[in-house]
Amino acid sequence: MLEKNIEKITTVNQYLIKHKDNFNYEIGTIIKEIRISKDISVETFSEMISTSNSYASQIEHGSNGLSLIKFILICNALNVKPEKVLNNFIYFNEDNDDILYKELQQNKNISKNIINYMKNKF
Repeated sequence: MLEKNIEKITTVNQYLIKHKDNFNYEIGTIIKEIRISKDISVETFSEMISTSNSYASQIEHGSNGLSLIKFILICNALNVKPEKVLNNFIYFNEDNDDILYKELQQNKNISKNIINYMKNKF
């Protein structure tokens, strides 16, 4: 059982690496949606995360990946837990080792692709 889970997790991680541009875009989209929902301007947001307006915009459009520290700064600025941003991309098997975490929340393309890929592979 453990070997099969390791294989599944490795496959999901390889998929994410292969599609990192899509991943960056979708993470940026989630960040932008949260920022807008909290009525925070790009200018204020960029100041809160100690970066330029241009760089904040690049993050939201997925043209720049995030360092861990920048991700933490963003979560703090938006007052959200990291899992709110990441839940659609984490493989989770506590209740069911055959699905990705929160399969029913398939509103993000890469998580749909991972789910479909995993269903077809295993």
